[in-house]
Amino acid sequence: MDSACEEVLDVLVLGSGWSGLMTCKYALEERLNVRVLEKRDDIGGVWKYSDDPSLTTVMKSSSTSSSSTLTEISDFPMPEEIGEFPKHWDIYNYLNNYADKHSLRQHIRFNCSVKSMSKSGNVWDVLTNLDTKYRARNVVICTGVHEKANRSMEQAYFKNYTGELLHSGNIKSFIEGHKEKRIMVVGGGETASDILDEYYGNVARIIWCIPRGQHFFRKYAKILPHRKPQALDKASSRALKLIAPHVKSKPGLAWVCKWTTNGSLTAYQGHGIPEFRNDASFLHAFINKHAHALDYIDYENVIPKGAIEFAKEKKVYFQDGSSCEIDVIIQCTGYDATFPFLPPAYNKMVLTDLYKFVYPVLDPSLAFVGYVRPIVGSIPGIAEMQARWVCRVISGRVDLPSSNERTKVFKKDQLFWSGYFKNTSRRIGTLVEGYTYLDQIAKLSNCYPDYWALFKNNPKAWFTAYFAPYNGCSFLLNDSNKRDESIETLSRHSRDTITAFNLITIILCRLFMFDWFCDVLGTIKYQIQINKMWHKMRTWKIIRLLDYAWCTPKRYLFDNKTRT
Repeated sequence: MDSACEEVLDVLVLGSGWSGLMTCKYALEERLNVRVLEKRDDIGGVWKYSDDPSLTTVMKSSSTSSSSTLTEISDFPMPEEIGEFPKHWDIYNYLNNYADKHSLRQHIRFNCSVKSMSKSGNVWDVLTNLDTKYRARNVVICTGVHEKANRSMEQAYFKNYTGELLHSGNIKSFIEGHKEKRIMVVGGGETASDILDEYYGNVARIIWCIPRGQHFFRKYAKILPHRKPQALDKASSRALKLIAPHVKSKPGLAWVCKWTTNGSLTAYQGHGIPEFRNDASFLHAFINKHAHALDYIDYENVIPKGAIEFAKEKKVYFQDGSSCEIDVIIQCTGYDATFPFLPPAYNKMVLTDLYKFVYPVLDPSLAFVGYVRPIVGSIPGIAEMQARWVCRVISGRVDLPSSNERTKVFKKDQLFWSGYFKNTSRRIGTLVEGYTYLDQIAKLSNCYPDYWALFKNNPKAWFTAYFAPYNGCSFLLNDSNKRDESIETLSRHSRDTITAFNLITIILCRLFMFDWFCDVLGTIKYQIQINKMWHKMRTWKIIRLLDYAWCTPKRYLFDNKTRT
């Protein structure tokens, strides 16, 4: 046994992906004795691409879903030359540079996975595949959710299907053996959009099946012809959240999302496709930010479908009464978070049973970082705040509330989030409105920005900070040593963002209930679309010509090449 394993560590981190690296950095910042265990031979987690289909990584063409503004680490800006939506190799290089800057590698043990964990008193005993044993007062799990593919639909719908059945986690790029075959992509997330990018034009037909409906955004587009395309998630300043709160479905601004995504104010849920509609209100459901894939839908080569009834042999039957012959089904159904190495008292625990989705209510010596998914925002942005909070708790700089208070808050949060997402799928149990959640954790970490103090000290800096898009560096504004650098970063990300004129327009749109008017038109459109007569008419040449004319704004106003 490695003699270094005999010591009792302050914190043991499992995983050296994005979340694990940040946790290690913040542990060192708090002067904690930390070790990181990584089962692969390098850092990066899923962003360390591999051609091996047995390893779950990004696809060969993957890029970030959230812009660099929302994704970059608070004190480590991404290089401007990699663009607003970096490719996976850019992210891998970025994480390597971050690890080098903070000398993190010397604290990581590679090719070392956890076999089992047990707790003796206040110390965790962690046994690895190398038969080494680590002891730590605290364990932070950052292994990510891409461990076990969610195949729940196989038994429910596809047990009698005789074609090829795959999960997206095993697909890295277009599979040549699928050339000219009939494909069905199941799921409405960004992975499904990525699969369509790979498969469109290479197969005979694609059925895109989203059983529970879906909301869509484009990554970025322009509202007016003369404006430079802008990352849509940069509409996230404190000023905008005050005028058009996310929790209230961004009143006064929701119409912009429809317009920039689909070129139509009647594009309910960002698409206006009846097969993909559900009852969830705007920003109260998971959003696919790769809406460019909607451009593929033509009801001939790519056909949208809703809920499935059942499958028999190679035929899939849908609840709308239709059926299709399918050669290959690709399930883009996500993953289930599993922790088989935890002791029996813990391994049946689910992430939704955690205090703030981080701590087991009764045992804060264990923490989970990187498992919360925001509607809009970035997973790394939230993970960084969680890592900062956890390490400050371990070091004693901030206190956790009592177990009784944690239980009360946990129950209150469960009611809040279950109500918030009551009309959408709860498959992603840790789905949150990102900015609301981030502010909660920032306050618990004692790093929520004091904008009033900033205003009194430097009004110009306050204006920049309050009107800039969200960036993690805003939570460094209270630190006098990092404030100037943070203001500079926020100023850089403010280029080409929403202007004062736009803010006035949004206020007027909210006052005159413009979003409500658009929703009414969208509902009328939906009722027309589901009419049986419309199903016959939509194939007529005159209707297709009118639809072509209707979509003129989408073709001429938007930069549809921005699929990076």
